[in-house]
Amino acid sequence: MKLSRHLLALVALPMVWQVPSATTRFEELPVADGVMLIDWRGDYSADQQEKLRDWLSTVGQTVTLLNGRLPRDTIRIELTAYASAGEAVPFAMVKRRNPQGVEFYINPSQPLDAFVTDWTAYHELSHLFIPYPGNADVWFSEGLASYYQNVLQYRGGLLTEREAWQKLLNGFMRGRDDDRHRDMTLGELSPRMRTERAFMRVYWSGALYFLEADLAVREHSDGTARLDTILADYGECCLEARRRWNGRQIAREFDRLAGAEIFVPLFDRYAASMKIPDFRPALASAGVLLDRDTVRLSRPGFLDAAGPRINP
Repeated sequence: MKLSRHLLALVALPMVWQVPSATTRFEELPVADGVMLIDWRGDYSADQQEKLRDWLSTVGQTVTLLNGRLPRDTIRIELTAYASAGEAVPFAMVKRRNPQGVEFYINPSQPLDAFVTDWTAYHELSHLFIPYPGNADVWFSEGLASYYQNVLQYRGGLLTEREAWQKLLNGFMRGRDDDRHRDMTLGELSPRMRTERAFMRVYWSGALYFLEADLAVREHSDGTARLDTILADYGECCLEARRRWNGRQIAREFDRLAGAEIFVPLFDRYAASMKIPDFRPALASAGVLLDRDTVRLSRPGFLDAAGPRINP
């Protein structure tokens, strides 16, 4: 979920499971081997609609750089016009309905570049690579999205690798500085994230979890697998299963796919953490050195996809 001063009050709303009206009409936008169903909410000129189609197509193609496909075969996209906002995408959130998708509040008068370079869509669509794990484990889903929003922007040529790592480091430092709830474990704080305004610790502890897991999968497999691989395999076997998952159950399935006990032990350690763990060892293992609060790459390429990357 993206937070904005324009719509911060919306984060207090409960998440709901909704079914689209039978009268809702969608526009189909083919992306890779899938389709986005656009629900236009508001008044848009023909030029604005074309610009927003270009944005969604670019975002969709970039998201496929995780494992070669969209996270879901069909993704519902709600576009709600919010013309008074001073940015392209002031607010967005995942909707776990049928079909699952994302609701975007947008200022349609902003230029295409402002949409494409905004991190929001990459974050929100990354959520859809796993089921919603429930409020108790929201750190798990927000962590995955926060990690991949930077990885995917790099792979899509929107960031250099150093810029992507710098953004990850900046996030980890914000998580470190969010220390108002040192008497609560991450597992205790996660379901109270909104009321306690503990977004930074929750989001970035989760992102660090997935960086550590990515490192561990690569080490166990001698470099033949990575977090991308686990998510691709999970998408094939389990993503569309009609069941509810919590974070630990997803982690257990990830361990089965990895053929090693990686995700569950790490899950338990993070859920019990009283602050974001030290992120320097994981960064160093990924080839990222720190010069004060600035990153320097000793071994570029960790964030690369298995296939070719779009050059910036």
